Amino acid sequence: MDRVTIEISPVPGRMLRLLDYPELTSSHKLVNKGIAVLKQYAPGIMRYLSLQRLLGHLPEYLIEVRAGNMTEADAREYIRAWMRRKRLRRLFYVILEMLILPFTAFVAVLPGPNVVFYGLFVLFYFHFKAFLSLSRINVNQLNISLVQE
Repeated sequence: MDRVTIEISPVPGRMLRLLDYPELTSSHKLVNKGIAVLKQYAPGIMRYLSLQRLLGHLPEYLIEVRAGNMTEADAREYIRAWMRRKRLRRLFYVILEMLILPFTAFVAVLPGPNVVFYGLFVLFYFHFKAFLSLSRINVNQLNISLVQE
């Protein structure tokens, strides 16, 4: 089972940061080629898409939480609130991308591949999958373990 490391900063203004999570991979040869190109030329986009995939498959990972002296119940409650914010943000992104997607058809008249449509569609796909998964996740069923520092 892969591992995800989350750090919850101490008070004040508790912030949650994902420190370590698996990179985006695929079993398809052509998709792996595209991922390799992204790693080389756009590592920021690669990290972002990896994060979206992680949010879509969070129950499949062992989650290590570095939270100082926080109890597991408090950590779960903080993760629940963080996931709620992520879910609302993904809903906003999905609605915005659905509204913009039809207008990319006008770019299709330009010669060459319709990169604008494909890029926007990939973002829409990952945001939609993350939103659906975040809507179904029960924080009490996640494999969370506290790591004391």
